Amino acid sequence: LTARVHPGESPASYVLEGLLRFLLREGDPRAAALRERFVFKLVPLLNPDGVYRGHYRADTLGQNLNRCYGHAAAHAHPGCYAVNALVRQLHASGRLRFYVDTHGHATKRGNFLYGNCLDDPAAMVENVLYAQLVAANCRWLDFGGCVFTRSFMSKADKRDGLSREGSARVAIFRRTNLTHVYTLESSYNTGRLVNRLEPLHVPSGQDKRAARD
Repeated sequence: LTARVHPGESPASYVLEGLLRFLLREGDPRAAALRERFVFKLVPLLNPDGVYRGHYRADTLGQNLNRCYGHAAAHAHPGCYAVNALVRQLHASGRLRFYVDTHGHATKRGNFLYGNCLDDPAAMVENVLYAQLVAANCRWLDFGGCVFTRSFMSKADKRDGLSREGSARVAIFRRTNLTHVYTLESSYNTGRLVNRLEPLHVPSGQDKRAARD
């Protein structure tokens, strides 16, 4: 999971901090199950120079780093280059299952996922089903705001004309063919809705009170 490739998108930092606090929560059976089954790699600040200088979208060279993943170079895009190297290593060993790049969104309300359009129908079902499962278990994920279209994988930015082909979501999918590669967007302001959740299921013998939201 990565954050702050766009330095001004501070909601991404809150999301990553919330995830870390959840994963380290003592006594919560959900957090314990995740720690037992998975290794999490968290990159909290992909563009530290841009954050330090107060930039909104670029690094100190004026580059939009979330359009550089397809050709990231060590000297020009060190954060993206390092993430690419880690992705290649984990994928080669068969240990990479999910990749989520967290962002903030200034014009669209709520929390939502951008996913990729997959040629394999069964994989595409799993891809969209993941977003539905998140919405079913999280009050704030707006499934109606999620996008999985092919055109959105190559759409050019209005600001600079750069294609989303160079984003982490698309470039890492092209490199690995993983089903679950997403951009998680979180509004600066508010959401459109709050999901109604079903009663929490906790396995017999575990403390339901510890699995608080």
